[in-house]
Amino acid sequence: MPDFGILGQPYAEPLQSNIGVNRRREWVILSALMTRPNAFISINALIDAMWDTDPPRTAREQVMNCLGFIRRAIAASGDADVSLDRVRDGYVFGIDDERIDHVVFSRLYAEAESAKALGRVESSLGLYERALALWRGGVYDGLEVSSFASHAAALEEQRAVAAEECFALSIASGRGSGVIPRLLRHVGEHPLRERGVALLMTALHGEGRTHDAHAVYAHLAQRLGDGLAIGPGREVRRALNAILNGGVPDPRSQADAFSDAEMGAPS
Repeated sequence: MPDFGILGQPYAEPLQSNIGVNRRREWVILSALMTRPNAFISINALIDAMWDTDPPRTAREQVMNCLGFIRRAIAASGDADVSLDRVRDGYVFGIDDERIDHVVFSRLYAEAESAKALGRVESSLGLYERALALWRGGVYDGLEVSSFASHAAALEEQRAVAAEECFALSIASGRGSGVIPRLLRHVGEHPLRERGVALLMTALHGEGRTHDAHAVYAHLAQRLGDGLAIGPGREVRRALNAILNGGVPDPRSQADAFSDAEMGAPS
């Protein structure tokens, strides 16, 4: 398991005892460094991470003090494979990428996508599961930093897609009942993600809970109608039509189904 991470409350296992949990500024700086391992980060970028707007006149000095504290924590840890080096007007956090959770997550996600494209269902499912197991909470949990927002949103989106692919592969493999509790949580956390809703409807219908599948559709339709004045999208309607016609909805995404149709594969 990676011993540095941002997929949850930021942590750095070898440095934890030397930094402690209450030094917010050091954790903001360290999180910025972990976000871009082995890459140059300017002092100005670190100032932006610390103060979204209106930094104090002593901002540079305060950031340098935090960096000095982190360097001492690294030295005290005795971990010779971690470094923090000054480069021009910035720093580079040197570390093996595989020790940082979000880097490993993105690699496993990419490998899972490749395995899925090759039709290796079990391998793909296992890779998605390993990727999702790295998450301990929301990205940068406990730190509200505006400059981290876009990276956090991209990772959270990747996490949601990975979860939905896990559910779809499990349902397609005849293991839909085992993912229903996780799907219920997923849809509760992402009520307007129609992919998740369609998969929940599919899994419920597959277990003979067709009435519950209809209720899930109705709940989404009401949410969309009341909040956005629109109706459910094609994938959810496709799942509903399959259920109404007495069939079994295809757990693959609409895009996957179109791709197979273009290649002449059976749907």
